[in-house]
Amino acid sequence: MMWRSPASFRWPGHTTGRGSSFNVGLAVLLVVGILGASPCGAAEKGWMVGTEVDLVPFLYDGYYVSLIGGAGKLRGRVVRTELTLPSFVTDDAFRDDDRKVDALILDVYFRPDFEGWWVGPGLERWTGDVTEVSSGLRRGYRTDVLTLGGGYTWRFSEHFYLNPWAAVHVPIGGDRDVQFADNTFEIDPTPEISVKLGIRF
Repeated sequence: MMWRSPASFRWPGHTTGRGSSFNVGLAVLLVVGILGASPCGAAEKGWMVGTEVDLVPFLYDGYYVSLIGGAGKLRGRVVRTELTLPSFVTDDAFRDDDRKVDALILDVYFRPDFEGWWVGPGLERWTGDVTEVSSGLRRGYRTDVLTLGGGYTWRFSEHFYLNPWAAVHVPIGGDRDVQFADNTFEIDPTPEISVKLGIRF
């Protein structure tokens, strides 16, 4: 996964204004997902559950875990991943950008049974630490991010599939930059492309 970021929003239970937009968006996404995966949708094709593994984080000293569930043409994904961003996506003035990502994503398929093309909006939280090369200072960040992606699910057996995909991640709250002694670590909209291996039941 290829990002650049920083942030400081609050999860439910905190009352600061900077986190309110994230919390509202999270609530809306949850409601839409619950309604979309209602018994009405389940009647069409039945429920599915599963998990996916994204290959990129494992290449960069990280991991990726997810839980998937849905019915009809809608499915929800809860994702946790961690990695050290590679140098070619990190500003030359910084190094060792270690990042954790928590995400809630709603995928919308164009045909039932979760095959073929899909699009998926979602919300993410990025939490990380990065080091300024010139000073050696290391500082943390948190940011909330709107993500919009899409891809193609290809089932090659009853339970297994490949899911190549692309997305753009847009910071919408929290830290937009982090000040260091000599440089500023900035958070910009970031594209991403990868492939996931999935299993479903």
